[in-house]
Amino acid sequence: MRDWLTDSVAGIPAGGVLDLGPAEYGDSDAAGDVPGAQILVLRDQTMMVRLSTTLMDVPSVAGYAVPRAMLDRWNYEDRFRDCTHGYLLTRSRGCVADVCVAWFRDRRAISGPAVLGCHYTTGDPDPRARAAGRGSDGGDP
Repeated sequence: MRDWLTDSVAGIPAGGVLDLGPAEYGDSDAAGDVPGAQILVLRDQTMMVRLSTTLMDVPSVAGYAVPRAMLDRWNYEDRFRDCTHGYLLTRSRGCVADVCVAWFRDRRAISGPAVLGCHYTTGDPDPRARAAGRGSDGGDP
C-alpha cells in the first residue's frame, strides 16, 4: 500500500484529491465510525493529508502556498470542527503514504489494503480563478 500511495500521489496535479476508506462503505454507514484519509495536492508540490472517522468534504485550499515552517508538523487538537483527527502539510510523498498506512493499520485496525477503496477527484488548483470566472486553464469555467 505504501508503494502504491507513493506512486499514485506523484501523478496528482495541484487541486487533486485522493480519498481513501473502506471499500464496502455504503450510505447506510453515514452515522457510524468510518475511517478515512484524504490527500489534497496544493501548490508547489505540497500535500495535505487529513485523517478522520467521518466523511470529509474537500476544503478549498488547493491554491494555498504553505510556508516552509508549517511543513512536516503534525497538527492535532483531539478533533477539529470539521471532524478531522489531524492533518499534516508536507512535500514528502513517502511521509504521506506512511501516515495513511499507519492510520489504517495501527490506529483503525484495518486488516489490509484489499479492504480499502479510493476515490480520485481533480480540482481547480486556483479557486480564486474560478470565482473570478476563469477556469484552471484561464479559459471559460
